[in-house]
Amino acid sequence: MRLRTYNAPSMKDAMAAVKAELGEDAVILNVEQIGQVVKITAALDRDAILAQPPAPAQDPLDAIAQALDFHRVAPTLADRLTQQAAQVLLENPHQALAAALRLRFPSQPLTERRPARPIMLVGLPGAGKTATLAKLIARAKLRKWQSVAITCDVVKAGAVEQLGTYAKALQVQAFRAGDAGTLKRAVAQAPADALVIIDTVGCNPLEAGDLAHLTDLAQAVKAEMVLVMAAGGCPVESGELGQLFAEAGASRLIPTRIDAARRYGGILSAAEAGRFAFAEFGVSPEIATGLDIVGADRLAEWLLQSRPDAAPKRELPRQAFGTRS
Repeated sequence: MRLRTYNAPSMKDAMAAVKAELGEDAVILNVEQIGQVVKITAALDRDAILAQPPAPAQDPLDAIAQALDFHRVAPTLADRLTQQAAQVLLENPHQALAAALRLRFPSQPLTERRPARPIMLVGLPGAGKTATLAKLIARAKLRKWQSVAITCDVVKAGAVEQLGTYAKALQVQAFRAGDAGTLKRAVAQAPADALVIIDTVGCNPLEAGDLAHLTDLAQAVKAEMVLVMAAGGCPVESGELGQLFAEAGASRLIPTRIDAARRYGGILSAAEAGRFAFAEFGVSPEIATGLDIVGADRLAEWLLQSRPDAAPKRELPRQAFGTRS
């Protein structure tokens, strides 16, 4: 059983959150009024989680709308994508949706061209930032780029040791930096042409102090913030988080756990709200092959398949997104 608890200022807001994440099949297990907050506990059983979605509609636009609804894409964004898809030849829904995605979401992979400044990975606790750092370094090694790893997560138990393990396995220099001054010195020790990737402590963007700390670190070394976000999150919540991280300075998004999620509405909402370009996607837990460049054609296929067994396939053609309209 998939169990979730939602806190909201009203019953209407709490029910909207339940519907957005769990859908119409959600079972309400408990409702509590705690002061000014409504707390709802809801769940889905295994059969509801793994149920096959309806067969794709025959009309191409209906098939696209049906797929976007399955992935819980926010209605406003779904309407925009459907309208853009309608402007191209609609004999094939896959081609039409890919065209809409290509217009809406740019692609700027981190490992196609060596970044000119340090890359700072930011995101919620548990989003996969440290593993993503290791995967980026693995991709950089394939291009024979020098890399340096730095962690600013000196609080979480085992964080420094985890980075050390990755650095030893990948044979790269690793540093730790608990403040902006130490980070600046660590970056200064990196070779001039090295790819510098900075891991950070999990951030709560609802706390202004957390975001301010990240901004201070990034400004100290002129780093680019890149948001790391796990797929499968609530689209409403993901969109709000994306906006907050964008306001702090993040400009690109790396979605993770693509292989462990059935619905991608959350990452689309985050990219839309934050006006992010997509960098690499985390498609598996493997360090050597766990990041991949995903184009509009491939993302459209994932959205339209909408099946539990339709795991992302790395062998599909890679096509770059275009620019946002």
